[in-house]
Amino acid sequence: MAKTIRSLFHEYAEQYPTVFDKDEDIAVGDSTLVEAASVLQDYSFVSREDDADDWDLMGAAYEQFTHVTLKRQQGQFFTNRLVVKAMVDMLDPDIADKVLDPAGGSGGFATAAFRYKRRKAIDGTKPGSPQRERRLGLCKNSVFLVEISKRLVKIAKTAMLLTGDGNTGMTQGNSLDKYSNLDGWITSHCPKGTPDIIITNPPFSGQKTKSMMMDPDILKLFGFGHRPDPEGTFPTITDDDDRDAGHGTLLIRQAPELLFLERCIDWLKPGGRIGIVLPKGILDNRTYINYRRWMLSRCKVDAVVTLHKNTFEPDTGVRTCVLFLSKPLEDDPVPGDYTIFMAQSRRVGKDSKGEPVFALDEKGSATSELDEDLTQIAEAYKTFRDIGTFTESETCFTAERGELDDNLNLNPQHYSPELNATLEKVSKFDDKPDWSVTTIGQLDKNIRIYMGPRWSSRSLVVEDPSDTTNLTPYLTANGALEQRRMTVKWFDMSRATDKQKECVRMLRVQKGDILISRSGTIGKVTYATRILADKYVISDDLVRVRVPDENMRAYLLAFLMSSTAMNLMKLDEFSSVQQHLQPRHIWGLPVPVPDSWEQVSPIIDAGKGMISAMEQTSLADESLRTNGFDSLIE
Repeated sequence: MAKTIRSLFHEYAEQYPTVFDKDEDIAVGDSTLVEAASVLQDYSFVSREDDADDWDLMGAAYEQFTHVTLKRQQGQFFTNRLVVKAMVDMLDPDIADKVLDPAGGSGGFATAAFRYKRRKAIDGTKPGSPQRERRLGLCKNSVFLVEISKRLVKIAKTAMLLTGDGNTGMTQGNSLDKYSNLDGWITSHCPKGTPDIIITNPPFSGQKTKSMMMDPDILKLFGFGHRPDPEGTFPTITDDDDRDAGHGTLLIRQAPELLFLERCIDWLKPGGRIGIVLPKGILDNRTYINYRRWMLSRCKVDAVVTLHKNTFEPDTGVRTCVLFLSKPLEDDPVPGDYTIFMAQSRRVGKDSKGEPVFALDEKGSATSELDEDLTQIAEAYKTFRDIGTFTESETCFTAERGELDDNLNLNPQHYSPELNATLEKVSKFDDKPDWSVTTIGQLDKNIRIYMGPRWSSRSLVVEDPSDTTNLTPYLTANGALEQRRMTVKWFDMSRATDKQKECVRMLRVQKGDILISRSGTIGKVTYATRILADKYVISDDLVRVRVPDENMRAYLLAFLMSSTAMNLMKLDEFSSVQQHLQPRHIWGLPVPVPDSWEQVSPIIDAGKGMISAMEQTSLADESLRTNGFDSLIE
């Protein structure tokens, strides 16, 4: 039986010499081959050419194989298939559209686009008709992939064979190189200016130097490979012949996702569309404002979707988004104002360990359907695209291009109806008698809002000390937010340099400081008790708010611990890997202020009650740690 299987494989491999190497064989023993065949013989894994059904069984198995055996390469992560499907649905490729993935990986987007186009071809034609054959031929020959890894290209070609052929467009190459250096099939069938749709998830650097692009021969091909001028403008590099010319200061390194963004826009046909997965920080981080300005000057932003933090788990917790862009036709300007579809995916059908999460029925029992909202987001976008409007919700809503702020913020959360409703409610206090709205930083000229310095403490840490008498305790943000100090680290300050001593001095807090978490889960609030201030060094991951006036401090603590303040802080959070706030965000947070503190005496009393309770808890915690059960053991 094994001999027959190998013979069939050789016969099949000879039909596809661009997929299988000459004399390639199945690399398992005969007994394993027979055992596998006996288990799989009742199943068909190859789609028929005229089969429009989705690739669920074979696709899931294939996805698992590629995930386990090729987990990550050079910062690449295999794209969640729900994201792939939603992106293809939202881009809605037509049968004849040239679809390109320039960072193709194992072919997830290519196979999904091929199946989508094939379904259109079959739904619109009769079985066996010449029209169907012609349209299926168009589907086969209009999907393209470029991938730098030879092994991944082979996997992508195999995936396309199993899906129903169309493997000729799967090519090996570096999409960031000169166009002329790409595979001949691409340069002849999908050159610059011809793809109707580009759909991709490029490799991310994660700000790691080793994952950055550092090849000057590549960097010089891109405006983004150069430092922008003082006005924030990148040089325009038009063609291969001109790219050796000087265009300002060449960068030492650049994030590959930014180079891919520029390349996709350059490669795309005028009038074409892009769907690209990017780090979420590109939407709102101030360091990316010049890149956003460049992109907005060349493309219309059709949609922005932020993805759930579990989307790429368990491989990485990087926060991601999907940008959908349209490139204007030749000589057409980019519109100055238009409506942008925005969405926030809050359910992605799996947990942080990658285990599936299923939707529940009315009785609370798990169904066979994944608990996800990307399907609904795609449907809402298609409705918006087709008729210009849709039923908005907390998940899907719109923003106007002309109303983007000076930071050109494209983060949907910034435009969330729920969060902005909170801002509007706070703003209405300005219209109430005896009230006004100001910012926290302008409440009092003596208010100070800051965070400690970034520093390296590794050389000071003492692991599991037996005697802490002469050591200095240090608390992480979570440790300081806990009522009991169970996560203390110990520093030996006798080892400290002058710079480290200065950092420790700056990291200490004063009794009465309000402390706010600024990374990860932002907006958690605690109060610096006497013991916390006297004993501990506190992480810079907590923003310090120092308010001298006692009543104002109690009122502000009550405000910052409210759901109202939490929603306002969420409007300003940013970044990719973890969400962040800066002191400037707390400084600019709007807060209602009464003309007289007597108007809010119950709130001030509640704030003072919380402060007193925290002080008492801190004393009780210290007593328990000193005189509790451990003292018996000692």
